[in-house]
Amino acid sequence: MDSIGEICIAYRGTYAGEGMASLAVLYDQIEEETSRFCFKHSIACGPGCGACCEHFMPDITALEARLVAAYLLLIKKDPELISKIFDARKSTTGPCPLYRFDSPYHCSVYPVRPLICRLFGVCANGDKEGNGVFRRCRFNKEETMPLLLNFGPEVPVMQDYAYAVRALDSSATEVSLLPKAILEQLEQLSFLTTMLSGQDDNSNPDDTPNPQAS
Repeated sequence: MDSIGEICIAYRGTYAGEGMASLAVLYDQIEEETSRFCFKHSIACGPGCGACCEHFMPDITALEARLVAAYLLLIKKDPELISKIFDARKSTTGPCPLYRFDSPYHCSVYPVRPLICRLFGVCANGDKEGNGVFRRCRFNKEETMPLLLNFGPEVPVMQDYAYAVRALDSSATEVSLLPKAILEQLEQLSFLTTMLSGQDDNSNPDDTPNPQAS
């Protein structure tokens, strides 16, 4: 089972779990569509490039942050990484506290990385007429990479995917800088995780009556 599957099972039956499961499905769809787009138009980041992580602090929704927080709590279990996020809580320009220079994908939480991290440099943007425009990332120096591509309205653009993510949780459509958003969700999920663990500990699987004090 993959890490996202473990997270969805751990929080199954909760509002938080339902949202994260829906987001995981949407991420799979986005991954498939952007992979086709990049293959068709010879779009790829340069080998080993992590410049976008070094010079940028993402804005993310509460739902995106919740999935990252769950990954940190249940899968990663790295107090030092959480401390890095806390230390970056006042930073607005980067580097992203999740950045890893020694990883092929340069991300400590790659399977659950937020939307902008999935789309930056590999997705078209919408212009004023509603058409798609792709511009090569300024950090990408690959000669085989197209500098500018223009499309019709049939090509999915970054804004479309952002609306789709926000539609999954209409009560939390605002965005916050990544450290703040993740820290808030870590606090909420830590409480929920403790509650769920308590339910498991107090469960009575054979359904026999619990003894009563006399």
